[in-house]
Amino acid sequence: MWHKRIRFILLFIILCGAIGCTNFNLFGRKDQIQGQSNNIFNKGKTYVKLEEVKSTKGTSKTFFDHPKYLRSDVISTVLSSIYFKEKGIKGWSKEQNVFLESELFNLVPHITNAITKASPSQYVLVNSAYTKGKGFFKSELYTIFGLFVSNDKLNVVFSRIQYEPMIEKGESSIFTDTEAVFVDPFSIKKNPFWQITLRSGQRFNKGHNNWLIIDLEKDTFVKKEDYGKEIAISSKQEESKTSGTRETISGGQPIIVKQMSIKDQLLELKELETTGLITEEDYELRKALILGSKKEKSIKDKFNELRKLKEGGFISDIDYEHKKRELLDVNDESERKRDIKKVLAEYLELRDEGFITDKDYDYKKKKLLKEF
Repeated sequence: MWHKRIRFILLFIILCGAIGCTNFNLFGRKDQIQGQSNNIFNKGKTYVKLEEVKSTKGTSKTFFDHPKYLRSDVISTVLSSIYFKEKGIKGWSKEQNVFLESELFNLVPHITNAITKASPSQYVLVNSAYTKGKGFFKSELYTIFGLFVSNDKLNVVFSRIQYEPMIEKGESSIFTDTEAVFVDPFSIKKNPFWQITLRSGQRFNKGHNNWLIIDLEKDTFVKKEDYGKEIAISSKQEESKTSGTRETISGGQPIIVKQMSIKDQLLELKELETTGLITEEDYELRKALILGSKKEKSIKDKFNELRKLKEGGFISDIDYEHKKRELLDVNDESERKRDIKKVLAEYLELRDEGFITDKDYDYKKKKLLKEF
């Protein structure tokens, strides 16, 4: 009899343990899924994610205008217009942009996407990390900020701006812990080592010299069903190769199609890929078409713009080489009508300024002489 009671007790304990483990796993899985949904972008030490307002200091009762659907160029324009000064031994430095163009190219599509997924109690937290210098002089810089929309105004709150952490050399590695670098943007009111310089349409939140409130244009926000449509229109524009002309959409209503810069086209194209509207293969094909578009510019202007795209991180070294070869191979009718000495002088100047190599110059020279 006693052994039956023991078996019953053991069975009861096992059953309770199974139920307890099941409930624990379910809650754990739920938390895990929630954490994954809040992580918008993560690459290396750079990330874009959604954070609950209650995790910040002094803003627990604030509710934001989220989700919001912004025009694709808004975040890029706003962030590129933020400037700051650094305090050094000799005083304050000249003002400079907070963000590099290459940073914006990587971050903007993910930030815009995050705002469309945020709830009224969430803001976008960004940690932008990039490397400067090479070899012994190589260092990491961090810019950390929170971003949200309130009363149809964009708020950007900084805790780090181009921050270079102190490097401590240990026995086996160099200390670069991002946890030690992170500072909650809402936990501070100013920083003694940098100050933001205001531009038109920008102001500080009262008592916070690290908190920008930025006015937005009336047409900044679009309806959910219209979100991304301006990208499709610009893509259609590129395909039809029209610029500053009138086009007629089905229904007979004419619209003005404005010419877009290569930078804006690449930014919008990257957003299409990031949001999953086009595949990586589509992205590469469209990028090649954008880079292949012909404009009425001098050969030096073309190479200068191409170099800026590479230096800004918009295109790779391989993209640069492919486009360079295309420019050297093109049969330019205007070159054949000009004095060959002047044309060769232009390519000689390109070589001397490092746009092309000696081999590139010899190749183009032989091509021009053959057509002379």
